[in-house]
Amino acid sequence: MRAVIFNSGMGSRMGQGTRLQPKCMTKLYNGETIFARQIRILGACGVDEFVVTTGPFAEQIESQAAACQRRNPSLRFIFVPNPQYRTTNYIVSMYLARAYLDTELLLLHGDLVFNENLVREMLSDQTRSLCLFHEDKILPRKDFKAQFCDGILKKVSVQIFGTDCYAFQPMYKLGADAVQIWRDRVVLYVEAGKNQVYAEEALNEVASDMNIFGMSYKPHYIDEIDNEKDYIRVSMEIGRFDSSSFIHQT
Repeated sequence: MRAVIFNSGMGSRMGQGTRLQPKCMTKLYNGETIFARQIRILGACGVDEFVVTTGPFAEQIESQAAACQRRNPSLRFIFVPNPQYRTTNYIVSMYLARAYLDTELLLLHGDLVFNENLVREMLSDQTRSLCLFHEDKILPRKDFKAQFCDGILKKVSVQIFGTDCYAFQPMYKLGADAVQIWRDRVVLYVEAGKNQVYAEEALNEVASDMNIFGMSYKPHYIDEIDNEKDYIRVSMEIGRFDSSSFIHQT
């Protein structure tokens, strides 16, 4: 299984924490970086190939990947730099990685913190294409929401707040056909000069053809880190979640 991780953002809202490192290298409660946690969990779930887009401080991500590979030699990494990371959104990183968007994928943002059983549930589900929503969370102001119709994704946006909208996290399991549909629309966007928008804007135009079903992440933990406030909260929450999970397992 291949995962594509988008790590090309500046992380400017993280303050001094990302002045000399990419956001994904931020350490969580136990000293593990966001990136290393993602690789450890995904590798344990059978993901063995990673396409990682990079922006600033790419050498730090590559060094961390090499350390992960020493612990798990079955892992393989492909790095795709985005030289325009200062002036474009991650849709350009997706465009630059398009040669690797040719099979079923896990596609996720590099600032996501999540637990292992969430990934296991996604991968074991027989549905070809899945996205993640939470039916009980208050709709966030600054983050993605998703709109569904009969359980199928129709739109992803920061700006939507309807009664058919839910809190959403940008991790997708996509069948090869859905990957191709989204990739081809991203290519049209970027080659038309629309390079400062979320890749989800391209997805919204073709969502009706992709058949992405929603999966609730309510029993699990997943959240993104956009700023220093998020970092403090998420690091504390995942620490409590990990501790609780360990107690239940023992």
